[in-house]
Amino acid sequence: MTESPLRQCGEITIIPYEVEHFEHLLVRPHEVGIKEAIKLSDTQWARAIKKEAVEAYTAYYNDKIIVIGGMNLLWEHVGEVWAVGSPQIPNQKFTYYKIMKFFLNYFRNTYKLKRVQAQVIADYTMLHEFVKRLGFKYEGTMHNYCGGAIDNCMYAIWE
Repeated sequence: MTESPLRQCGEITIIPYEVEHFEHLLVRPHEVGIKEAIKLSDTQWARAIKKEAVEAYTAYYNDKIIVIGGMNLLWEHVGEVWAVGSPQIPNQKFTYYKIMKFFLNYFRNTYKLKRVQAQVIADYTMLHEFVKRLGFKYEGTMHNYCGGAIDNCMYAIWE
């Protein structure tokens, strides 16, 4: 990846993800629990993102990273989108929504996806509403996900 298909949206700048970006991201409180549950250091998590994602991007607002997100291609025509965000996202929620909608459509078209899925931590209400607004439908809860400490809900968009 040499550049992002969307480089600017409002005051947010988007560039291809690099491992060192992760160390500058202040994560939202619920994501600290994920890090503890999956037992990965920041370095291991950052490298896993780089290795598994077919595309990943970093978004900056006022020279601070507010989100790292991308897509993992699970099988032909099936992708999983994800984002690791900062507490700054609510300050830019409308622009953030536009960016997520752009990349969701971009991934669906570029990879000819028939199914796009996203996981949401069960008790993170705001994110459930956000993915529904993007068009995802709830499919079920995966109990004791990530080694037994977290319940995740699966959402998907399909043809």
